[in-house]
Amino acid sequence: MPASTGTPRSICLITGASSGIGATLAACFAQGGYDLVLVARGKGRVLNVASIAAFQPIPLLATYAATKAYVLSLSESLSEELKGSGVSVTALCPGVTATAMLGKATEANAQLSKLPALMIGRVEEVAAEGYAACIRGDAIKVPGVLNLASVLAARAAPKWLVRRIGGALARRAGGA
Repeated sequence: MPASTGTPRSICLITGASSGIGATLAACFAQGGYDLVLVARGKGRVLNVASIAAFQPIPLLATYAATKAYVLSLSESLSEELKGSGVSVTALCPGVTATAMLGKATEANAQLSKLPALMIGRVEEVAAEGYAACIRGDAIKVPGVLNLASVLAARAAPKWLVRRIGGALARRAGGA
């Protein structure tokens, strides 16, 4: 876990802190000296957990991708709106991460167990990268070189191609 960098009265709000990456992030911030409730105006940090799914349509996971796109868009908008206020907003956009959610998904879909280990993030590393990005005041953090490359490729490629590739990968993974 990260060393303490916050003052005893620093405050952080983390959405999705009940389990998985969010719970590990909450532990990081608590260990860093942060109170985990945003109660005062003028200082604090907001960390929203989105996904690399936010950057592209994913057929067969349309609602998930659209929801994460909303979280990313909201975070980016708030980050800009709050610039100079003392409150920063960060969207953490991990890829596939070794959490209980992945374990349940793998039970339901054996194809996920075939993912190469280098494509699966360690929850502690993802949380540490999210923590560091939030402390720096970054608007967006995509942990992992492969995840960042996939986001950049999705932004550069024609939309029709991104949809087709996403659909083909989802079907191959057993989504339909």
